[in-house]
Amino acid sequence: MALLLMATTTVAAASSGTVHWRPCPPAVTDGYSAAVMRCGAFEQGESLDGKPVRIRITRLQARPDRPTPHPIVYVPGGPGDPGGQRPQALQAWRRFQQRAGWPRDLVIFDPRGTGLSTPRPSCGQVKPEAGKDELAACFHALGADTVGDLGVDAQVADLHRLIAALGQGSATVWAESYGALIARRLALRHPDDVQAMILDSPVLHPKPLARRRAAAFRRRRQQLIAGCRAHLQCRLTAPSLGAVIDGLIAARRRDPTVISWARPPYRARTIELNGAVVRTLVMLTGYGGRDDAAVRRILRAAMTERAVLASLAGPLVALARRKHRTAPVYWSTRCQFTRTRSGAKPDTPCARWPVAPLAATAGNIAVPVLVISGERDILTPHDVAIRAVLAHPQWQFLSVAETGHGVLKRDPCARRAISRFVASGGAWLDTLRCPPALAGDKPERHANDAARAPR
Repeated sequence: MALLLMATTTVAAASSGTVHWRPCPPAVTDGYSAAVMRCGAFEQGESLDGKPVRIRITRLQARPDRPTPHPIVYVPGGPGDPGGQRPQALQAWRRFQQRAGWPRDLVIFDPRGTGLSTPRPSCGQVKPEAGKDELAACFHALGADTVGDLGVDAQVADLHRLIAALGQGSATVWAESYGALIARRLALRHPDDVQAMILDSPVLHPKPLARRRAAAFRRRRQQLIAGCRAHLQCRLTAPSLGAVIDGLIAARRRDPTVISWARPPYRARTIELNGAVVRTLVMLTGYGGRDDAAVRRILRAAMTERAVLASLAGPLVALARRKHRTAPVYWSTRCQFTRTRSGAKPDTPCARWPVAPLAATAGNIAVPVLVISGERDILTPHDVAIRAVLAHPQWQFLSVAETGHGVLKRDPCARRAISRFVASGGAWLDTLRCPPALAGDKPERHANDAARAPR
C-alpha cells in the first residue's frame, strides 16, 4: 500500500486539466507521521507570459488508504501569498493537519504567479510597497496581457478547474484574509464547486492600501494604550503611551537612520528606519508575543531608540524576503478589487497599475458560510465581521478571544469547531465564542505567519 501511495500518478479531467502526483521531498516526509502527504502539479493548458501554467499543490489525506470526497481547499490571502509548498511550510502543514484532526483531506496550492507555481513573472526586487514610478515601470515591463492574466478572474478560474480536476466533488473552501474575496467570487460564479465556506479573518470590503494601513495602525495604537492602562507601572512611566508612539514616529520622520538586521543563515539586511517603517514596526508588535512586552519595548525605544527598534525589525525583514516574488499578483488583485469599488484615483499606486475592473457579480451564496474572527484583529476588525454576519442571517459566526489575524492556524478551539462544522456538512455550531486559551493550550505559530503581517 505504501509503495502504491508513493508512486507517481496522474488524475485527469477532460475539461479542467490534469494533476500529476509525485512523492513529496524527503526533507518533508522524513520521520514518523500518521499523515499521508501527496505533492503534485496541476496543469490546465493555460499559458502565462508565453509559458505553461503549472500550479504546485499538496494534498494531506485524512485517511491513510484513500482520498476523501469533498476536500478542504485552502485559499491564501495577501493578496499574492503562496499557500506554502516549500519544505519548511509543508512540514508545518503536516503538523497542523495532525493537530486539527479534520475528517476531510486538506489541499494546499500556490496560486499562479506565487511560491513554487510557474511561471512567476516579476520585475526584479519590486515589492508590494514599491513607489509609484517603480510600479509603472514594472507594469510596462510585464505588459498589460501578463498583468491581466495574474488577476482575480484567472485566480478564480484556476480554483474552479483545480476542484474539478481533483475529482472528489464539491469542496469546503477555507479562505484566509484577502482570499475571502476570491472564495466568494468562486461561490457566486461556480456554486456547484463549493459545499461550504470557511472565511478566516476575511477581507469583506477591499479598501485602498493607504486607508487600510492607517486604520490598522490606529487600532494597534489603541490596543497598546489600553494595555498600558491595565498596568500601574506603565501608567506611572508613560502617562500618554500614544504620545510616546507618535513621538518615535515623528523623530524618525525628521531624522531617518539606518539599521542592519541579521538572522543566520541569511545575509544581513539594511533598513532605513523612517517614520513609515516605525509605524509598521508598531503594527507588527501585534503578531506573536504579549502586549505588555510590546509596551515595554516601545517605552525603552523612547530612551534607547535605535537599538530597541532594531530588535523589532525581525518580522519586517521576514516579510520583505517574501514579498518581492508576489508583487505583480499583489497589485493585479488589489487594484482590480479597489478599482471596481471606487475607480483608480490620480496619484495612487493603482493609477500606475491600470488593470481592468472586475465585472459585477450578483446573487446570494447558497452554501453554509462560517466567518471566524479574532477579537484582537487589527487588519480585518472584529466589529466589521460582526456587521457582515448580521447582514447575512444565514451565515454563522465564531468569535475567538485574545487572537488576531489568521485564527485557524493559531487557535485549537477554533480548529475543533471547524472539525464539527465540516463533519456535519455545515450544520449550525454549538460554539459561538472560543475563550482565551488555557495554559498548555496556547496559540500556535505557523511557517506562514509572516504572510499575515499588515500590508
